[in-house]
Amino acid sequence: MSDEIFDPQTAEAEGQSLFAQEEYQEAAERFALAQHAYVKAGNGLKAAEMLNNLGVVYRRVRKHKEAANALEEARQIFSGLGDQPREAQVLGNLGGLYSKMKRYDEAEACFQDTVDLFQKLDDRVQQSETLRAMAIMQFKRGQRSKALATYEDALYFLPNPNFLQRLTRFLLKIRNMILRWSPFR
Repeated sequence: MSDEIFDPQTAEAEGQSLFAQEEYQEAAERFALAQHAYVKAGNGLKAAEMLNNLGVVYRRVRKHKEAANALEEARQIFSGLGDQPREAQVLGNLGGLYSKMKRYDEAEACFQDTVDLFQKLDDRVQQSETLRAMAIMQFKRGQRSKALATYEDALYFLPNPNFLQRLTRFLLKIRNMILRWSPFR
C-alpha cells in the first residue's frame, strides 16, 4: 500500500472497519498508513488519533510494548496540543494496558490522571467509568478495601445510576453510618 493509493481519511475508515471485523493486522496497517499520511499533511491531531488507534489494536493482539509506545506518543502529542479530552482517552487506554501487563502502579497513575482530567472537563460519566476500571484492577490485585472505596467514588459520579447501582449506593451509605458509630474506628 502506498500513500498514492489511500488518502488518510480512506485508510482511517478502512482501519476502523477492519478493526470492527477483528482483522487486526490489516487494521494496524491501515492506521499506520493513515498516521504517516497525516504527519506528511501536517495534521498532528489526526496523526495522534491514529497512534491511539494503533495502540488499541496492538493491545488486542498482545503486542504490549508496541501498544505502550504508540499510546505514550499519542499522549505526548495530545498534551502538547492541549487536547485534554483526547489525552484523557489515551491515558485511560494506557491504564488498561498497564493493568493487563501487571504494571499496576503505572496503571493506577494513568487511571488517576484520567480521572483528574475528566473532572476538569466535568465529564462525570467518563470519570465514573475510569474509577470503575481502577476499582476492578485494585480488586484483582487483592486491594479489596481500596477497590471498594474507589467503586464507591465511581458510583457517586454516575449521573443516572441504574437500580442496582442505586441500591449499592444505599448499602454503602448504611455501611458508612455503621462504621462511624463503630468503637473499632
